[in-house]
Amino acid sequence: MASARVIITRSKRARLAAAPQPADAAAAANDGVLPTEILLDILLRLPIRALCRLRLVCREWRSLTSDPGFARAHPSRVVAGVCKLRGEIKLVDLFSGDAVKRVPVDEAQVRYGHNLSAQADYVCVSETEGPTCVVNVATCFVTVLPDAVAAVKHAAADKVVKATSLLGRVRSTGEYKVLRTHLCRGHDIYYHTCDVIALDDGAWRARPDPLMHISGDFERRAVVNGVAYFLPNPNHGDNRLRDIIASFDLATEEWGPAMLHGPFSSHHGTTFNGRLIMFTTEGRNLQLAELDGCLVTVHWNTYQGRSSTDLWFLTDVDKVLWTKRYSVRCSSPGRKLNEYNKSFPLVILDDGRIVHWIQREQALRAYDPKTFTWADLAIVRDYFCIGMLKGNLLCSGLQEVE
Repeated sequence: MASARVIITRSKRARLAAAPQPADAAAAANDGVLPTEILLDILLRLPIRALCRLRLVCREWRSLTSDPGFARAHPSRVVAGVCKLRGEIKLVDLFSGDAVKRVPVDEAQVRYGHNLSAQADYVCVSETEGPTCVVNVATCFVTVLPDAVAAVKHAAADKVVKATSLLGRVRSTGEYKVLRTHLCRGHDIYYHTCDVIALDDGAWRARPDPLMHISGDFERRAVVNGVAYFLPNPNHGDNRLRDIIASFDLATEEWGPAMLHGPFSSHHGTTFNGRLIMFTTEGRNLQLAELDGCLVTVHWNTYQGRSSTDLWFLTDVDKVLWTKRYSVRCSSPGRKLNEYNKSFPLVILDDGRIVHWIQREQALRAYDPKTFTWADLAIVRDYFCIGMLKGNLLCSGLQEVE
């Protein structure tokens, strides 16, 4: 029988050349049956779940699959999800839907865990009234953060209507912080309060209030390069400010002195490709995402019977320059976009495809902007919300390059 031929692609060669350490680890784990280069290529083709099992075989295999160079070269992508049916944070292979790892938590702590954020090896889950949990997916250690500083002010009768937490990482120091915001209702007014806690500190610090009513929904906020961004709350405030964005610097723990103008208010009344741009949009048709290290506004729109999702990238923060890089066709032809069948972008793959979470269909699908087609990746049922894991399950402490 002819032996199978293993082809090492140019991209894999480049990744391995940039990080030669896995070849040394492979040589130590190899018994000489296969050339080291072919052994590495075979392992790089295995799904993340199989590699996590393989590392249990012996110390040498664990050393190889945990090597930073190998972990960077492996094309694994993992999403984190909060399960609806049990107290569990589940890590799922983006390409197959297989559960790679499960982290049990107290069910009461994630019963209504509609908000999830992730940085490196950490996943933060919060609900409106309950505690905030931070899970280290590498060690499976769950930290329940202490109660925040007294959320209400003005009067003792004021009530917290909604609270939400967001995990971020200070780019200059690598410190992880959680920002907790509260929407409070007074006698005849709504207002916000917020607190910050560092994961290695254990004490909340009251911070100034934001300059507008911000949204706490997970799809209307994002963290990019140590700065948290928030869209306005569509149920409160001035509807004319639908694409005005508030920013909070996790390093200085201060809100930005001015609102960031989104692409609609920035480009309204200007020309684009020879056509006049006149944006009108409902507040709930906007979301925020982080893609390729950029802040992205996600705009669902229906024009002349066609539904699409426009992705605008903030290419220059200082000059507030927005560029529309993609206009994604509706994942379900013939169906108009509404609150329940919108798609949310999670990551741009190396081949240029954009992976979306389709909430109504409970599915992960990839859109190819070159062919304008969709491909099914995996079914992800019974999750409150999901988000991309920024770290690497093969090597703790390794994360995406910012």
